[in-house]
Amino acid sequence: MIGGRVLVRPAFALVAEFWALILAGGGVLLLMAKFRTHWSALFMAVTVAAGFYGAWFAFARAHLLMDAATPAIGLMLVFAAGALMRLREIRTARAGLRLAFSDSLPSASIEKIAHTPALLSIEGETRTITYLVCGVRGLAELAASLRDNPKAFTQIMQQIMTPLMDQALAHGGTIDRLTADGFAAFWNAPLEDADHALHACEAASGMSVVASRVSEQIALERGGLSALEIGVGVATGPVIAGGFGGAGRMGYSVNGGVVQLAAQIQALSPQYGPAVIVAENTLEAAGRAFAFLEVDYIAAGATDAPMRLYALLGNPVIRASPKFRALIAFHEHIFASLQHQQWSKARALIAQCRKLSGASQKLYDLHLNRIGYFESNPPGPEWDGAFRPILK
Repeated sequence: MIGGRVLVRPAFALVAEFWALILAGGGVLLLMAKFRTHWSALFMAVTVAAGFYGAWFAFARAHLLMDAATPAIGLMLVFAAGALMRLREIRTARAGLRLAFSDSLPSASIEKIAHTPALLSIEGETRTITYLVCGVRGLAELAASLRDNPKAFTQIMQQIMTPLMDQALAHGGTIDRLTADGFAAFWNAPLEDADHALHACEAASGMSVVASRVSEQIALERGGLSALEIGVGVATGPVIAGGFGGAGRMGYSVNGGVVQLAAQIQALSPQYGPAVIVAENTLEAAGRAFAFLEVDYIAAGATDAPMRLYALLGNPVIRASPKFRALIAFHEHIFASLQHQQWSKARALIAQCRKLSGASQKLYDLHLNRIGYFESNPPGPEWDGAFRPILK
């Protein structure tokens, strides 16, 4: 106006602005549906900025009047409507997930799946997971001592099971099932967890600490009860993960040999002494972060491959201590002597090992009994050193 020049609004302006709004609005909604809301917001901001720059460019170069404000307002309204719909969808999904998985999935996992439902695949897929089975030892004796007070028994079970399950959830585990004496959990399904073996071992280590603390508390509150102990078995391997069920009921779970293996290891754990026993494949994935001590070399049957079992005894500080390294060296010699059927040498090593800090007397009693068995029943020259009847 000051320069005496009149801006010209071209005939195609309204149509161009209309289609710009349609295309940009479609892009905003598509990004919001396929990806997260912040990508849609970024696209909207870039588009609005480009619209205003284009309008200014048309004015500066050709004195054309293009309306950037109206399409920008329209695009913002489209984004706001889409965001509200997306928020409603997330809230609905979150409510459904909490109803279905509140007792099995960590809250962080529920939030991720609510924002990206494709993360929860119920059709079935093969995944490598770490499976953990935790059980309370000596429940039969406890139930017998409280047979006249069943309410006290259920309260004690809740008192010890709740913090144990909280440990699994706190370390990203998925609660799989509850049993009469414990529960099972797994890692790396349904969400990806590259350090699943490490996180499972962290949870198992935390369970051991929590169990001791809760056992002391129960003993103080209910004098006369024996101390409660737990046994934990951990194994890593491939499974089929997905939705399993029937008759209108379905839950996310896993199936595979590693599930049975972890349960077998947990059942064997009382004879070794330490609370947490892991399979060899779990140690290979998490050995850098914990102190593991070999406790057994077993196989399920005559034709099955043998497997080493390890007790989880502590953190890397313990692993680096001279006492623990001496214990590892003794155990290596003990198992080498057993494999070569040098029974007298193995007995002498066990006698020395009993005196070391951190030694488990239950474990050495077990191996001395086996030595006595093998002395009466020689395994033969082709024996690989694995004790087989144990997992039948």
